[in-house]
Amino acid sequence: MPLKFDYPPLLAPGRHTMGLQQIEALCVTGFAGKARVHRERLFHALEGVVQGLLAAHIRCDVFVDGSFFTEKPEPDDVDVIVAIESSEFEALSEAQHQVVEALNLEDNGLVDSLAVTTFPRDHPYRGYGVDGENMIEGYGLEHGEVYLKGYAVLRLWETDVGNRICR
Repeated sequence: MPLKFDYPPLLAPGRHTMGLQQIEALCVTGFAGKARVHRERLFHALEGVVQGLLAAHIRCDVFVDGSFFTEKPEPDDVDVIVAIESSEFEALSEAQHQVVEALNLEDNGLVDSLAVTTFPRDHPYRGYGVDGENMIEGYGLEHGEVYLKGYAVLRLWETDVGNRICR
């Protein structure tokens, strides 16, 4: 099967901690006409996912990738992985669990989302198939897996970066 064509990336390789305004400036306002209108729809769908997580008070990292972060004028959707640390996941209420499950089940055609659990270095599941870190590592590679590209990370409910170990 032929590889999918990758448009030039909008970010340098690696993780870029960003806010929604920065993502909008990079992925929407730099485009014009029909492309901008289409990208605005995608951005508002992404914003809806983030607002839902914030309203539910779910502490997580939102990884945003895909053709939305390339020069492709009209990307199909926005690719999102919501990573929740295992200790946070275990403490979720039933209502919060429903928000997380909806990320894996709902398909609105605008945001392709997946919620995963990540495990600390000393956890027995660290590095195995159930560890969300394995899926996140796939972000930042173009389809041919030849070169790296950049992606955004929104760190929700983080109040003191100095007190949290970043991966």
